[in-house]
Amino acid sequence: MKRSEVPQEGLLSGVKVLVSAISVAGPFAGELLADMGADVIQMENPANPDFSHGNGLPGWQGESHRRNMRDITLNVTKPLGREAFMRLLKETDIFIESSKGGQWEAWGMGDEVLWEVNPKLVICHISGYGQTGLESYISRASYDPIAQAFSGVAYSNGSDDMPYFPIADNVLDYYTAFFAANSSLAAYINAQRTGKGESLDVAQYECGLRTLCQYLLQDIMEHNPEKRSLWIAADLVAGTGNYRCKEGSMFIMSTGNAIVKRLALMLGLPYGTKEFPACGYACYRATPQGKQLEEKLLKLCAEHTATEMEDMLNKHHIPCSKVMTFQDMLTNEQYIARDSLTTSPSSRWEDPENPGQPLQVRVPNIVPKAKKNPLKIWRNGVDFGYDTKDVLSDLGYSDEEVEKFFKKGVSVSVQDRCQIYKHL
Repeated sequence: MKRSEVPQEGLLSGVKVLVSAISVAGPFAGELLADMGADVIQMENPANPDFSHGNGLPGWQGESHRRNMRDITLNVTKPLGREAFMRLLKETDIFIESSKGGQWEAWGMGDEVLWEVNPKLVICHISGYGQTGLESYISRASYDPIAQAFSGVAYSNGSDDMPYFPIADNVLDYYTAFFAANSSLAAYINAQRTGKGESLDVAQYECGLRTLCQYLLQDIMEHNPEKRSLWIAADLVAGTGNYRCKEGSMFIMSTGNAIVKRLALMLGLPYGTKEFPACGYACYRATPQGKQLEEKLLKLCAEHTATEMEDMLNKHHIPCSKVMTFQDMLTNEQYIARDSLTTSPSSRWEDPENPGQPLQVRVPNIVPKAKKNPLKIWRNGVDFGYDTKDVLSDLGYSDEEVEKFFKKGVSVSVQDRCQIYKHL
């Protein structure tokens, strides 16, 4: 797809982004900008395709990855690839790269070199441990679970009685992507005002560290391991946490004077009497009232399904939610009303149960929703290198010159791409 064919709509229409990254954080930062309407190109090394293009997974699993983006292959360490990269940078507003700290400097393409080509360029470096600090850390490789361990996120998700474990698959990659996209846009706005670019140093572990808040502060200030917990409120407060039901689970949050009172009365407890004194902001599990409330709530949940409990609690205006399974989401009225899970726009995969018909792939919709500039998914994720020929053509290379990229291994042609898949 050529630049002229990219839809010119959305909040970031006209903003040009180049992403040189594989795995999750870097590409997802680009995808977030693409969802907002930016023209985003993911640039990959021909010999190292992104995981979403293969790994032996069903092809449809990549349809929510790299959507609304174009994809090229280019080996920037070779002279021909470097020349094309620099030509591409001249018309790029934001460049996002993900690698070990100092990698681009080692290739002779540090920030100052890139600014000689484009003084207004915003450069966003994503790495596990940052671009500065101890060399022994800067040069380390990192993945999501590693960053969770180093940042304290895994520590906050465990205790002496249970294993320290990542809170979810790739969650810190996604945290990092949001920090990278947000800071890149802030730097872009500044570049438009001042005419000067910026270099951003996004360390993955620091993105996790930034989210710890009270857990970190409590431990540092009080240094009392016995008070550290997976979730402080759930340990201390009755009527708060995850409750198993007759079928499914409920998450309930019972803090605040009014909510504690409503929950107690719903459970038939004589709130505000000598038998069950008013609890104030919270009804603590260790108190006699807390033990009564917890016992009643556990019994009620065991006798009802999560859906029944959700209806009951909501009627009494008590914050709660059934723990949604992915299958629950497909039939939930709110999910349907907001189109939170939408149909992928143009599936390339055949429905095995309906030969000849495209497979209806459900993917998360764009977040947030914009009132005046509606945002849409206009393209699924594509195979790596899918747009190489068109992008090089836009840069002024002739068909004959483009063929040199393929023959010299600087880029990968559509035909060669199929051969690479066999080795993934």
